[in-house]
Amino acid sequence: MPSPIVDKLKKRIEKKPAAFHMPGHKGKKEFVPFDLFSFDITEIDGFDNLHNPSGIIYESEKLCAQVFGADETLYLVNGSTSGIMSAIYALCGEGDKILVGRNCHKSVYNGIILSGAKPVYITPKKTFLNTFGVVSKEAVRAALLQNPDIKAAVFTSPSYEGFCMDIKSVADILHEKNIPLIIDEAHGAHFYFSDEFPETALSLGADIAVQSIHKTLPALTQCSLLHLKKGLIDVKKVKEAVSMFTSTSPSYIFMAAIDNCQNILSKKADELFKEYVSDLKGFYERTKKLKKLKILSKPEVFREIPVFDIDLGKIVCIVDNKNINYVEKILKKYYNINIEMKGTNHILFMTSVCDSKEDFKLLEDALFDIDKRISPSFSKNTSPPLDYPVPVCPLTPKEAFKAEREKVSFKDSMGLISAEFIIPYPPGIPILVPGELITPYIIELTKTYIESGIELIGFEDSSLFEINVAAASYDSL
Repeated sequence: MPSPIVDKLKKRIEKKPAAFHMPGHKGKKEFVPFDLFSFDITEIDGFDNLHNPSGIIYESEKLCAQVFGADETLYLVNGSTSGIMSAIYALCGEGDKILVGRNCHKSVYNGIILSGAKPVYITPKKTFLNTFGVVSKEAVRAALLQNPDIKAAVFTSPSYEGFCMDIKSVADILHEKNIPLIIDEAHGAHFYFSDEFPETALSLGADIAVQSIHKTLPALTQCSLLHLKKGLIDVKKVKEAVSMFTSTSPSYIFMAAIDNCQNILSKKADELFKEYVSDLKGFYERTKKLKKLKILSKPEVFREIPVFDIDLGKIVCIVDNKNINYVEKILKKYYNINIEMKGTNHILFMTSVCDSKEDFKLLEDALFDIDKRISPSFSKNTSPPLDYPVPVCPLTPKEAFKAEREKVSFKDSMGLISAEFIIPYPPGIPILVPGELITPYIIELTKTYIESGIELIGFEDSSLFEINVAAASYDSL
């Protein structure tokens, strides 16, 4: 019998592709230098317990908190998803209002379902990349005026594309009312280690920050951290929630990978990041000469996109949407380069401290070669804007999730309440959340994503011919 996953991975290894995608270790053994097989143990005598750390795990978490500038740091072996759900569950109960950026990852919505909280959404403006910008301080202030009983807030910064919000101003506004701030900083674990990157969420006032070190640092997939700032939050409750959402058989391979990562950073961060930043700056400077492709740079972002700061480690290449499939094909077929994500008019390359000068040179050469091949030149108006509507929420996400369900034709579902998600993936930001009204625009927007070849997840029927809706009709509520 075949082993489809093993077989596919073996073929990938044979090809040795350049990995401009997560995880951040980029498959380079010098950054994860131990035998995974022999490290796969359980909680035997002397090896501590992640659910009640008092020995080597406790010591490692303390060291990690020092490396990342946190009051306390908890190891997450289920990825940032478990940390985000834990934070929401610890801070919010049934019916509590939580302020939410509509550009949040699916894990935020799952945390809301589990807690029974009632989301109050802020939808950031869309950018010409057909992505979200960031939540503004003005929008936060306005939402609090309308909802003075907000219990907590959760926002994403940086975004998948590296766009950052004004965390300090937002934190100040929230803290005036004693409202704790959770930041999904999954894509910003590397910020602390160079002034060339944005400031960290904790340093700007977040009470809880969740980071995926596997995305941009030398660690294995699922290795993440939950950082705590003491004051507004009940630390004991957060720890209890993390234990609830963590496997009772936590992987020592993952814990060892996190420990190894914090050790590397404590000893070599200055050296590694100095070279990494130098390579990035050189890449951005040289690729200014591209004529048809376009690399989004910092000054340009502030003119074109309403964001507070950006992460230059996320290389965003703008491509005419008529050519984008061709560009991806050339990168993979002729240059053996695997990308992180393809949007409607841009390609995202994820870099990390583990990328070498040779890696950056390969990408640079490939882009200049493609730049000569394609036509016409880029126009930022080549793809239509895909604006998310302000959601109408007759039910909370939990009420819709728990409700009796009916399966109906998606094209005829207008006016009904969704019991499922519709999520373009990546990056995992929902078009539709359980409890929300299905409108004609939602149906058309979903069609547009399908026609663009973007994968959609979160629903039972993979063809999206049918969708599960809450059995109670909108009229009866």
